[in-house]
Amino acid sequence: MVDNNARSVSSLSARFLLETTDQPCLVATVTDRRIVWANEAAEALFDRSAAELTDRSLLSVHPAEERKAYRRALASEGEVERLADGSPLSVECGGARERVSVRTTRVGRDEDLLVRWFDVRSTGKNRCLDRDEVADDDSGHADDGTAAGVASDDRSASIGQTAYESGGSWPRLEGVERRAHLFETLQELVDVGIWVYDVESESLWWSDHVFELFDRSIDDDSVTQPDLEEALEGFHPEDRSTVRVALERAIEDGEPYDVVVRIVTDDGDTRWVRAKAESRSVGDIDADSNSPICGTIHDVTDRKARERERERDRERLEVLFDESPDVIIVHDVGGNVIDVNEKHLENLGYDREEVLSMHVTEFETEASRVKLERLWREMDVGSHREMMGRHRRKDGSTFPVEVWMNKIEIDGEERILAVSRDISERKRRERKLDQFRKAIESAGHAIFLTDREGTIEYVNPAFEEITGYAASEAAGETPAILNSGRMDERYYREQWETILAGKRWDEQIVNQRKSGETYHAHQTIAPITDGDAEAGDGGNGTDDSSGTDGDPTVTGFVSIQTDVTERIEQEQQLNTLDRVLRHNLRNGLNAVNGHAEIIRENSSDDVGSHATAILENTTELLETATKGRKMTTVLLEPDRQKPIDVASAVENTVTAVGDADPDANVTVDTPDQAVATTTDRIGDAVAELIENAIHHTDREQASVTVSVDVDETVRIRVADDGPGIPEMERNILDEVRSEDDLYHGSGLGLWFVYWVVRKSGGRLTFEGNDPRGSIVVIELDRARSGESSSPA
Repeated sequence: MVDNNARSVSSLSARFLLETTDQPCLVATVTDRRIVWANEAAEALFDRSAAELTDRSLLSVHPAEERKAYRRALASEGEVERLADGSPLSVECGGARERVSVRTTRVGRDEDLLVRWFDVRSTGKNRCLDRDEVADDDSGHADDGTAAGVASDDRSASIGQTAYESGGSWPRLEGVERRAHLFETLQELVDVGIWVYDVESESLWWSDHVFELFDRSIDDDSVTQPDLEEALEGFHPEDRSTVRVALERAIEDGEPYDVVVRIVTDDGDTRWVRAKAESRSVGDIDADSNSPICGTIHDVTDRKARERERERDRERLEVLFDESPDVIIVHDVGGNVIDVNEKHLENLGYDREEVLSMHVTEFETEASRVKLERLWREMDVGSHREMMGRHRRKDGSTFPVEVWMNKIEIDGEERILAVSRDISERKRRERKLDQFRKAIESAGHAIFLTDREGTIEYVNPAFEEITGYAASEAAGETPAILNSGRMDERYYREQWETILAGKRWDEQIVNQRKSGETYHAHQTIAPITDGDAEAGDGGNGTDDSSGTDGDPTVTGFVSIQTDVTERIEQEQQLNTLDRVLRHNLRNGLNAVNGHAEIIRENSSDDVGSHATAILENTTELLETATKGRKMTTVLLEPDRQKPIDVASAVENTVTAVGDADPDANVTVDTPDQAVATTTDRIGDAVAELIENAIHHTDREQASVTVSVDVDETVRIRVADDGPGIPEMERNILDEVRSEDDLYHGSGLGLWFVYWVVRKSGGRLTFEGNDPRGSIVVIELDRARSGESSSPA
């Protein structure tokens, strides 16, 4: 390095180096720890000029009420982030506070100066005491006993100027030797590279740290100081012209510069740096056109990365603000709207300009303005409140909302961040749930809920009435408390297998009340799942197991029991009466039949004709009794519908009837398959229609055609060429017949067909046949796709 550069470097003041760094720092004396100098970054942090900070205690920048704790924490050198009690460090910045960490270093040959660096850790300012409230007034003393300097509003003084004028410790370092030593010490601490360009010799000198920034080894003897063009080539191509122009102005006009640009290291990495330079004369004499250019270069890559991340965070927050599914409103503590997101505009129907000119109470109708403003004032920064409200749209309609209010601070101003949600749908569900709850509680059926393991969690009043167990007694138990011992293990095993698979269980059961009395119940158990879809198929035969990927998981069960004890008893009584009547009636009629046969064979024609009449009537009565038995069986059977191949069932029925009456002409026309939802008795109903047509024919040979066709439904047609079905017989379809009407029809067979079709969920109709006869049509629902069928 040439002599001129050597003289320039030696003339660089420590103040110049400290001015260069972006990190706030204060310089103070060791003996009384009074501030003798502050850099520009410190002025910005503390919101005070260097003149205001000079002669104050180092502790005066910290909260007044905690000075003693700060004095103990910052008594020694090194980095400190928290006080002894673990609370974070902070500094007072005008009317606010910033969280910081503090690093203290002793410098100087005699080590009689302290440099204190402040690293700002908080991302925003927190509300604190006003400056006038700080217990470090202009004329008094700080609480550590040191003098508090006189504050000044003169912010026009240059950085560090006051330290020279006030007679502080800094002027004692004006000697070149002391200044150079302090400069070397601080250079290691500040992490800033120094360079000097001598205009006269056109020579450039880099400090070791500049070489390090460009990834050039300072230990390599082959490395030499670069020339100006080589140094400029180290900057990123897109930023090179910026640096060149700034440097030329500094050389020609003495114009300082401060730019953030990119460099490209020898290893190919790109770094962001802050490059500063100014024309400086030797010995701090006024600079001229031949003065050397002294500059610094500081790696700010991490800072730029943080800035980019903050910008991305800001953009993300803006997106979240505008795209939030909830309404977001920012207003002041007086209720004047400052900002809203798109969701709020969408909900209310206003445009942004309209809302930003409104007071909150112009769309919030539940609470008064006085009440809300009092609430907002009483809230502390960082606290939150919840409330229910009602918002009014531009068209005058209203809707319920749930509001979360948070008091925050933005740019030193208290604001209310309110997040609200339209709860109209939730209110609707709550009303529906309340109606459902009332319906369950007033239902006449025993209803209880269990978890997946079968533990009872809820029972309705009807359960208490039917079983005798109070809700408090049943809760926590299992349905085993109702076990009568009348159902075998197979019943319960099949029940659990069914409901755990997500299907519905629908069967009869014999239970036991708390009193020990047994009762009959029709029981339906349905699974409760964690998904929106219905679990299983509702008992229709599909195999939708729960708990597998894509399927809802069974989390519990709801059971509905209907006490059918009275009906079962009536059925038992009816069965008993049916057996007695059938036995006695058949035996009596058979006896009458036998005696009439003997009379006819051993009597005159006149008496024999009477005997024949007796035989015909008793035979008809026996047939009626047989059909009545079939009717009783159908009426007592539960309505168990299932998929049945009607085509196959009809063909089997026609074959059986043909075998029993070979003289009849019965033809059949069916498709390959016709699956309908019906009962097992559908074949018997078709047989009854065919036999009825054969029995009532007025021709020498009965002719019957049975056909099946399928489209949206499955239809069975039984057509004959007989005299037709009498109107009286067809009146069986009149379901509004009163009990007082005397029914003289003899068509119990049609009654049988009617009830089979009805229990199958079908429809029975009559049509005329051309040219004569009748057509009876049975229409059934087609089975759903995927349901397996079986023949009747």
